[in-house]
Amino acid sequence: MPGEPPASLLLLDLDGTLTPVRSPWRYVYERLGIWDSIGETVLSRYRSGAIDYTAFCRFDVEAWEEAGAGLETVEGILDEIPFPSESLAFLETVLKAGISTTIVSTGFERVARNLAERIGMPFKRDFRPVINGIRIMEGRLEPILRVHEGETPRGKGPWARRLVRLSNVPLERTFAVGDGVSDTLMFAHVGRGFSVRGPRDLQGILDRILI
Repeated sequence: MPGEPPASLLLLDLDGTLTPVRSPWRYVYERLGIWDSIGETVLSRYRSGAIDYTAFCRFDVEAWEEAGAGLETVEGILDEIPFPSESLAFLETVLKAGISTTIVSTGFERVARNLAERIGMPFKRDFRPVINGIRIMEGRLEPILRVHEGETPRGKGPWARRLVRLSNVPLERTFAVGDGVSDTLMFAHVGRGFSVRGPRDLQGILDRILI
């Protein structure tokens, strides 16, 4: 209809972009007191290529279980992750502007749900998340891995390409925002990508999205 704003799509990283915690996986390790003793070793094995991403995440949750943490404990730790006022204001602005917003993250759905609750927005309708999670399967913690790191079919680049195609939004009206190297993989598949150092940079890109 005349006067309506043009359709827009915004792909958003979560951890380190909308929260001050760059890795919620490491955050859980640290809160359990086993980052130095176990977490760093698992990370080093992944970075060296000794294990793939799936094994990396599986070893993480196994380490948490061995430290005595069940699903309730892990989710309770994730619930501690704060949302700066800059992030809340940014999201409220883009959602009120009618911009279709999708969180694309290797973090946890629990954190994204908490964020949606903070700003009073229906989670599935307004965020349409593509994000990882954690659950109990046959009595054990199990990671749910929808998004992988790096150049893989489940990496952020392929996800961005699919989401843009399915949105039917003109390419020039599609945007991506993130703070990490994996987030830049989305930039080649959208009209414009924005690298940020954290929530404090979000306000500065609003004028370039709300056009």
